[in-house]
Amino acid sequence: MRKNNKMTLVLIMIVVIALFPLNAFADSSWIWISEKRPFDILPWVAIGTILIEWLSIWLIPKTGHCLRVLGIVMIANAASFILPYVFLKSELSWYGTFDHILDSGPNYIVSGVFLLLTIIIEMPIVYNVLKSNVQSKRMLQITIIVSNIITTAGVAVIERLITEGHW
Repeated sequence: MRKNNKMTLVLIMIVVIALFPLNAFADSSWIWISEKRPFDILPWVAIGTILIEWLSIWLIPKTGHCLRVLGIVMIANAASFILPYVFLKSELSWYGTFDHILDSGPNYIVSGVFLLLTIIIEMPIVYNVLKSNVQSKRMLQITIIVSNIITTAGVAVIERLITEGHW
């Protein structure tokens, strides 16, 4: 198997495992026992996410224009953080209202679905604006994807360490 096929297979396996966990919560009586809920730490993890993605996208593919890259990363992250909440808040979701979702189970904000949405939303924004500023468009794509995987996984770990609940 060629190296590209192996990498594609690994990425597909990661996405499938992240999107299809083996547990079901069935609108249970989850109770948050920590003082903080995932939504409470969102501003801090958003700042950390933006810093990590900005530095990696600015330095690794050498995009130049430090402040321009920061602005683009901030816009892309705002879109990826806000869009899922707009969808849920608008009550068009089949899951119920936003408050119901936050209180009915161990609904951590960051999950495999969030990672997928983040890449789907951020990749076109960042890539299309910066592709003319880099020598290697492939390196830019890889950097965007890997930095989003790293930051999303880091935020998920932080969320689970700081917030806690039980059935």
